[in-house]
Amino acid sequence: MGIFKIIKRHFYIFVLILIAVYLVIDLNTRLSTLTFLENQEATLQTDVTNLQSTLDTVNDRIDYAKSDTAVEEWARQQGLMRKEDDHVIIPLPGEYSTPTPTPYPVIEVTPAPNWMIWKSLIFD
Repeated sequence: MGIFKIIKRHFYIFVLILIAVYLVIDLNTRLSTLTFLENQEATLQTDVTNLQSTLDTVNDRIDYAKSDTAVEEWARQQGLMRKEDDHVIIPLPGEYSTPTPTPYPVIEVTPAPNWMIWKSLIFD
């Protein structure tokens, strides 16, 4: 009976060691997952900040586009409209003179004799 008590005690110790190893591995996995998720949170937080600033800029542009100042600016610059007391001056195109083309000199090529070509290839 003494051997069975020793085997039983060793079995319980072995089971406790297995449970402890399992818990340590599980804890390690959870910690690595936590670090990964914290890094992702930091990255996403910077993305959210950038997108919020973009949204603010776009909202400012929309507010300006809805204002009377923007409408008047567009009407005067692109719409070519005027107020009642404005004197609009429209420049008319002047007469353009056609430029005379510059004549190019014609270069005549005189072929060199073969002995001069060979001489320049070998000695020059």
